[in-house]
Amino acid sequence: MPRRPLTLLIAAALVCSAVCAGFVGVAAAVEDPRFETDVPEPVLRPGATQQLTIELTNDAADRDERVEQALDVSATVRPADGIEVLSSTRELGRMGNDETRTVTVRVDVPADIAGGTHRIPITVEYRDEDNDDEVLTTTVYATVRVQERARFAVESVESAAPVGGSGTVAVTVRNVGEEAARNAVLAFRSGNSDLTFGGSATARRFVGSLAPNETRTVEVDATLAESAETREYAVDATVEYDAVGGASTTSRPLSFGVLPLPEQTFGVENLASTLRVGEEGQVTGTVINTGEQTVTNAVVLFETTNPNVSPLEPEVAVGTLEPGESAEFSFDIEVSDAAEAGRRQFTLRVRYRDPEGTQRTGDSIDAPVSIAESRDEFAVRAVNGTFEVGSGGTLVLEVTNNRNETVRDVSAKLFLDSPLSSGDDEGFVDEIAPGETERVRFDLSVAGAALVDKTYPAQVDFRYETGDGSTLISDTYQVPIRTVAASGGGLPLGAVGVAGAVVLLGLGAAVFLRRNR
Repeated sequence: MPRRPLTLLIAAALVCSAVCAGFVGVAAAVEDPRFETDVPEPVLRPGATQQLTIELTNDAADRDERVEQALDVSATVRPADGIEVLSSTRELGRMGNDETRTVTVRVDVPADIAGGTHRIPITVEYRDEDNDDEVLTTTVYATVRVQERARFAVESVESAAPVGGSGTVAVTVRNVGEEAARNAVLAFRSGNSDLTFGGSATARRFVGSLAPNETRTVEVDATLAESAETREYAVDATVEYDAVGGASTTSRPLSFGVLPLPEQTFGVENLASTLRVGEEGQVTGTVINTGEQTVTNAVVLFETTNPNVSPLEPEVAVGTLEPGESAEFSFDIEVSDAAEAGRRQFTLRVRYRDPEGTQRTGDSIDAPVSIAESRDEFAVRAVNGTFEVGSGGTLVLEVTNNRNETVRDVSAKLFLDSPLSSGDDEGFVDEIAPGETERVRFDLSVAGAALVDKTYPAQVDFRYETGDGSTLISDTYQVPIRTVAASGGGLPLGAVGVAGAVVLLGLGAAVFLRRNR
């Protein structure tokens, strides 16, 4: 054989040996299943719930090598760095060498998560085809990136708006992102018609610039309807701002609750009454601020539909009342003669100005009080009510003021019928205080024709002035006057008079007879 063909044959044999050896080596280097991840869209938005797609591949570390296929593969995406996973385990089935499966889950990304790269763990379970009774577990990681930008969180909410009133709601917002926000505006939207902002469901307040981790408190005027309840009302807020690059951006909605103050309330204690039929009296008590706000220019109002009860002044000012503070009040009230005694229900209210300066009136407060039976304005008693027949003297009366107020310029008038008479039937007292007793004096004579040991009536009334300047005339009071026999054993004055008349008649008759003889 020629030398050249032999050389070519040997070379071909060597090449064939090498190629065959190479194929034998590849077949021998099959590895256990091995998983890698890839995230086609790795950018996550802070403060949002979104889909995350992860590609899971069964692949060898060396591209020239192979891996065994994995049976019954399942993938569970785990939470990390505050990123919550809202989806369950995904079943991927059989995965051969270099095969890829897509795992799509929903994740909730917190608003205050740090920007930059985050690794999300994925637990992969599978069975090896060489030993399909054993379940193997491995953990791989998917790399995601959170946008670095301004992000916001509501730090606190303080409400001074009561049910049925208005007040401020202070909202503190923090920039929890990595970039500053410029020209920020906080926009509010109420989710319930019982809560409005100046009569509107929306409001906007300028915040300005907010650097990373900086807070700012803004206030908005809020009004709660009378029908509102003491519970949190949902409000959504967004921050509109200019990003560092100059782009106008709107944050995700920031939801928070506004808890109104309880409705402003008042209580009444120590309620008392000196009311009496036919007289002027007082209703007194103590009003208490039982609410959680300071009220100013508070006025207690007295209300009644009873035509026989008339407050002289239907309102009493009590001024400023801090929460828990109290003040006394007193109403002067006139009760007519047509009124009936007994328990009566009146109404008290408090009119006030709230912290915003708005005038409001509180709910009605029941005020049960008693009206006493009518009584005489005065009690009259004769100090010396006994007089001798045919004589006279001074009648002294004690007059007691039964009213609840001082009476002035009291003029007393005495009325007598025969056989009683008076040469001075008027008396006067400057003033008589409540419960005080004064004496008035009159001249009184008893005619000789009066019967002995008999009681005759004398009548007296009073004209007087009350504290409000009204002039009144009292009822007429009966005073008993008792007659007794004249002292000294002589004939009574009446008998003496009769005897004198008889004597004069006798003398006249004698003179007449003498002249006519």
